[in-house]
Amino acid sequence: MAAFSDDFLFGCATSAYQIEGGIENDWEQWARDGRLGPRAPCGRATDHWNRYEEDFDRLVELGAGAYRFSVEWARVEPEPGRYDEDAIQRYAAMVDALRARGVEPFVTLLHFTHPTWFHDRCPWHDLGGEGPERFGAFARRMAEAFGERVKFYTVLNEPNVWIEGAYVAGLIPPRTKSLQAAGAAMAGLLAGHAKAAAALRSVVPGVQIGVAHNHVRFEPSRGAHPFDRVARHYVEHFHNRVFLEGLTTGRLRFGHIPGLRMAHDVPEAAGTLDFVGVNYYARVFVEARLSGFEVFYEDREGRGVTDLGWEVHPEGLTLALTEAGRFGLPVYVTENGLDDRDDSRRSAYLYDHLQAVLAARRAGTDVRGYFFWSLVDNFEWLEGFVPSFGLYAVDRDTLERTPTNAAELFRTIAKSRRLPDERPAQRTRPGDGRTPVG
Repeated sequence: MAAFSDDFLFGCATSAYQIEGGIENDWEQWARDGRLGPRAPCGRATDHWNRYEEDFDRLVELGAGAYRFSVEWARVEPEPGRYDEDAIQRYAAMVDALRARGVEPFVTLLHFTHPTWFHDRCPWHDLGGEGPERFGAFARRMAEAFGERVKFYTVLNEPNVWIEGAYVAGLIPPRTKSLQAAGAAMAGLLAGHAKAAAALRSVVPGVQIGVAHNHVRFEPSRGAHPFDRVARHYVEHFHNRVFLEGLTTGRLRFGHIPGLRMAHDVPEAAGTLDFVGVNYYARVFVEARLSGFEVFYEDREGRGVTDLGWEVHPEGLTLALTEAGRFGLPVYVTENGLDDRDDSRRSAYLYDHLQAVLAARRAGTDVRGYFFWSLVDNFEWLEGFVPSFGLYAVDRDTLERTPTNAAELFRTIAKSRRLPDERPAQRTRPGDGRTPVG
């Protein structure tokens, strides 16, 4: 049997907007105005705000030793400078409820969504604005509420994905489609991270600070084709490396990406990480075109795709962890999971990706934990409630939670610290061609 050490953390991950319900933020406002498509309104989500105790009991059922969740900034500071003490105390109660169950809380402070006032008043791309200071003040307020009961923070979730959605593709708030603004917003987020890290450490010395960074395994579509290899290099550098290097060096260097010939220095961000979190889901192919390039998922090896059409490629997780390990810091898998609507592939996916974690550990990467995305089915942004990522399925009418087949496997592994000798059976869903990214 393949074994994990006794101190390796098994956990689940979620985010506030995707499960809590009843949140008024930038995303909900845009969705209500019809600016994000027909699936975008979140509404009551899974009503976790009122059902968190029962959901935390499910963590105990799973044998999870840790839980990564986010605090919704829009709940805490609905108007500039006005903090909602009831919301703060509810989040503090969540931390207490986790601790009472022996579950280590990992708190995320910014998981894509913002207060409704943020983008008009102090957007991240306004380098002279007050956005970083506002975010730092919010971080301080939460640290004061949680104290030493929270030892781990992933300050930002997937800043690279958010930048690409908001500023490169121009699909989500603030929908400012500009590569120059994208670079400036990256610098703003680096400054916000630095302010938050300083605030957290001033309140709780010794707190561990990280980032949940999305890592994609990029491959040139036509192998050795020189144009595909060049396109892959630029895409991979922008997505996988620029922001992480900014957090460790205090410098954003875009490597002469066409249309983005500039650099930003944020020296206060250098050295602010204590660990690197890796969010990994799939491999992606890059193919050069006369007008630019195409980025897509494809079932190249016949191993199947998820219900969103993402290729299943667990080896990419080993490579992602190895690359994250080059920063010389502990590494956690802060998200990993799949859309599996008939519950036929989740167990095999979990098994294969934990094998990939063990491979990275054997190769010398200091991987200390694995968080499955997600604990319960949730709102998946522009896809709405159609995908199913949860270890517990959620009935959209009754909100009843039902364990999937993978819940039992997760429990077995978490409690035994070992992978079973036999890989779970699965139904392979073959890909039906290229699935565009984004």
